[in-house]
Amino acid sequence: MCTATDRNVVIALGNPLLCDDSAALIVLRLLRERTRSQRTDFVENYSSGMDLLPELMCHQRAIVMDAVRTGHNDPGAWVEFSLKDLDHTRQARLVDTHGMNLATVVQTGLRFGYPMPEQLTILGIEGRDFTSFQEHPSENIMERLPEIVDRLERILCEWERNDE
Repeated sequence: MCTATDRNVVIALGNPLLCDDSAALIVLRLLRERTRSQRTDFVENYSSGMDLLPELMCHQRAIVMDAVRTGHNDPGAWVEFSLKDLDHTRQARLVDTHGMNLATVVQTGLRFGYPMPEQLTILGIEGRDFTSFQEHPSENIMERLPEIVDRLERILCEWERNDE
């Protein structure tokens, strides 16, 4: 088992072949190219669920992003929130470890005594087309991705400043 570190992690969830579901993966790749952080790991995750546990473990801070469909925002809009905002979604009984949501994964890690991020930022990118086979998100989403990368870069810079 690992021990807690001062490393950060940015995790993008999605399917690289399903149109808007690839949005977070594209953001991660753009962010990785632009950032100068030596203390940040960048992870593409195509499955989520319990598979997120080892990727979150032993990191001081984490950003987890995914494409979402709320129907309340225009495609490409993004919503940022914390794990506390998901407290009500934790699963009381664990039946399917592949279907675990993020709040349950973190709670499970804590119960097992694993070092989990002290700070977790969640970013949802509004999408519309999650069924078309296409390696890039819709055009209106692609146009908004640079502003998401800018926001994430500011978060990473702020974390590094706080560590100095």
